[in-house]
Amino acid sequence: MKFSLRQFWLWLPFPAMTLLTVFLFFVKEEFPFSNFPMYSNFDNEADVLFVTDQTDAPVPMDRVFRTGSAATKKTYKGELARLVNPEGRDTKDATAAERSAAGQVVLQSLKKRIKAGTLPEGTTALRLFLRTFRLEDGVFHDDQPEQLAEVQL
Repeated sequence: MKFSLRQFWLWLPFPAMTLLTVFLFFVKEEFPFSNFPMYSNFDNEADVLFVTDQTDAPVPMDRVFRTGSAATKKTYKGELARLVNPEGRDTKDATAAERSAAGQVVLQSLKKRIKAGTLPEGTTALRLFLRTFRLEDGVFHDDQPEQLAEVQL
């Protein structure tokens, strides 16, 4: 069976996209196959910040504070950098006291953002924790969460 170019064009499920992809390939624009170098190399360590009440029951951050764990972590990392960078050190070399000080600042700012009526009845304090996950020699490690700060309500 012999196909003409017109039949082939009509046979293609998405002819315009195919033409665009071939054209972009030849002009060296990689869209829609763009390179995202930020996702090409993952670190062997990841950490997450979370908030609990005085009994260490997790608090739903978005509902209570109008912000999530990622934004809180960014604020924490910025505060920690502010504390250790004047000495020219990396945040990974921060002492427990410096991590705690940064955590206290972040938790105080979260306390100001509490939406009325969103915390469970009987909540008297909030705690901020840092939990680190690591991959070493092909083995997954889930470190014990580090309490960074606590504020009374």
